[in-house]
Amino acid sequence: MLVSEVMHEGVATAQVSDSIKKVAQLMRDNDIGAVPIYDKDKPAGFVTDRDIVISCVAEGASLDGEISAAMSPEFIAVSKDKDVTEAAKIMEEKQISRLLVVDGNKPIGIISLQDLALGSENPHLKSEVLQEIKH
Repeated sequence: MLVSEVMHEGVATAQVSDSIKKVAQLMRDNDIGAVPIYDKDKPAGFVTDRDIVISCVAEGASLDGEISAAMSPEFIAVSKDKDVTEAAKIMEEKQISRLLVVDGNKPIGIISLQDLALGSENPHLKSEVLQEIKH
């Protein structure tokens, strides 16, 4: 099964200079918990709702500050044409629960552990993913 068959289509992105508040509002308005961050058209990092809470809110950072203060500079993505087992392997190795899906360099969606568990036809993979979700 391919990543493109189980991913959530569409992806909201932000710029490194966007404010923390703007990105949080983007997450709220799109009912999402993670946003890839770009520097113009180049990938710069990734931020989750948890990153904002831990790195900004809990530390008393100004919500008008740049999102770059909260983002992880590691930009991890998987091609839409890869097998879901490869996506699961990347998530396990990097200890992440969401992965950006790209078509070439263009972001087209997000795949989560839940997507893998629900969409996989492989009972072993489904079991492994569900075990990870429980922890």
